[in-house]
Amino acid sequence: MYQEISLRLNDGSEQKFPFLATGTTAYRFKQVFHQDLMILLNKMENSEDDQTDMTVGDKLAFIMNAQAEKRDMNQLNEDAFLEWADQFDGAELFLHMQEFVTLYLGSRRTSSKSKKEVAQRSGK
Repeated sequence: MYQEISLRLNDGSEQKFPFLATGTTAYRFKQVFHQDLMILLNKMENSEDDQTDMTVGDKLAFIMNAQAEKRDMNQLNEDAFLEWADQFDGAELFLHMQEFVTLYLGSRRTSSKSKKEVAQRSGK
């Protein structure tokens, strides 16, 4: 799934950035950050305390932007992430976290429908 999102830069200007969620997004996330993306997203959704890693959206955006720009994914690391994130104004990435997560999760949905209804268990 592909989307362009306007983000505010440090100098106050806005720029559109491309983001692409694919079947390898979670793999690339783990490759760069050594964390399981789905576990982190589940913790974010189910957490009621302040122990949630709120950088998940920033890191996800970094991976999806790199995929959209066709960067060499083997060259990505945490330093490249910090350099990329440093171009944005304050909490700009945090403010767009829901868009990034929705874009990623939207790529995991399917538009196909099953041919048969789910079988109901009979009491026989």
